Amino acid sequence: MLLLIIGLKSAYCQTITFDLPDQKGKMIYLVAFKGIKQDTIFSGQIDEKGALTFTPSKNEPLSSGVVVLFIKPDIRYNFIYSNKENPTLHAEGGFTAQNIHFRNSPENDFITSKYGEQMERTGKIMFLKQGMQLYKPDEKLYPLFQEEKSKLEAQQAVFDTMLQQKSGNLYSARLLALQNLINSYVTRLQGNADTAEVDRIRGYMLRKLDMETLYRSSMWFSCINGLLEIYYKPSPFYGQFGSDIVALLQKTQSQEVFLALANDAATICSQYSWNIDEAVLSNYLSQSGRVVNPQGKLKKMLEVYKLQPGMTAPPIAGINLSNGKTETLLVFFETGCNSCDNEINRLIGNYPVLKSKRIEVVTISSDIDTAVYNNNAKRFPWKTKLCDFKGFAGKNFQNYAIIGTPTMYMIDKTGTIQGKYANLSEIETIK
Repeated sequence: MLLLIIGLKSAYCQTITFDLPDQKGKMIYLVAFKGIKQDTIFSGQIDEKGALTFTPSKNEPLSSGVVVLFIKPDIRYNFIYSNKENPTLHAEGGFTAQNIHFRNSPENDFITSKYGEQMERTGKIMFLKQGMQLYKPDEKLYPLFQEEKSKLEAQQAVFDTMLQQKSGNLYSARLLALQNLINSYVTRLQGNADTAEVDRIRGYMLRKLDMETLYRSSMWFSCINGLLEIYYKPSPFYGQFGSDIVALLQKTQSQEVFLALANDAATICSQYSWNIDEAVLSNYLSQSGRVVNPQGKLKKMLEVYKLQPGMTAPPIAGINLSNGKTETLLVFFETGCNSCDNEINRLIGNYPVLKSKRIEVVTISSDIDTAVYNNNAKRFPWKTKLCDFKGFAGKNFQNYAIIGTPTMYMIDKTGTIQGKYANLSEIETIK
């Protein structure tokens, strides 16, 4: 019974002991990766013997992932924290890779022994691929490069199988598999004009991408940012970002990771004015039951669900929206925003066409400077120009869940939303 209690206590504590005799008296910081964020999880001073112990709080347990050790002024070292281990990190005679050793850490032993092996092999494969592009298939060196590449790829396939077998128990195995996935596939998207190849990569990533491992890996931003290459105009996959994110969200078990991915996807939709994707994502999030007490962009995203075509447009403070006679083009903008200024100029140029089609223009500004707004708005030929000088906190911006500008809504004579747009060129009724 005593041994059982000791074992349970040890498993629960999950401590990291630092044995760093050369760093006596210095402050140590531990930083964990969480998506695009970094969270300082511990700080403490190394004692006169070079020792210090970190134990996660009961109230804030720490999941397995990459953490960074900082010792001011110039030491930075990445390693794996596991919630199944109680390791000791020892370094003596200088804080270098050769002098750092772990005791009781299969995670760090594994990644230390396997990381360099994978990087060397994948580097050689990339070099051989580039070399093959310099020769024609009938030239002497081409088959030599091809043969060596095939051998290395076969070795990597065996390595990948081993990682798969280890992934159930080792975060470090999942991390290496993720790193290979990103290096082998995401990096190939940049400037790739082969639609079929991009589609194969897209499908493979949707099947294989492990969001939980990615979230704590330090590669979250580079991976997601790299994948955006798939969805930019004029890609044939433009407009499928929302549905692809939904597919990833559906297989993401961790609630923390789910919310981080949903929030970042909402930010991306806003940044690029991907309204089709925003609608798909908001519909899913609203019905998923996994977003409780939403804040920030997720709150806005759920509000967007209530503003889909066919739904009644919210009221607009300052005017009576539905007069039964004209359609309304509602334009949210900000003076000084390049995209907004461009669309406002196009709007001014197209105003005679809009007027002839009995479309009333209503602009709502997020400006907070009265002089700046008035100087800009005086050139608008339409009658209804609104600004409460409260920025995005204004009532109309809140009612219409505006995350970014420019944003436009077309509203019919009955006060029903017909569509949401980022620019005039998307609006069929005025072409």
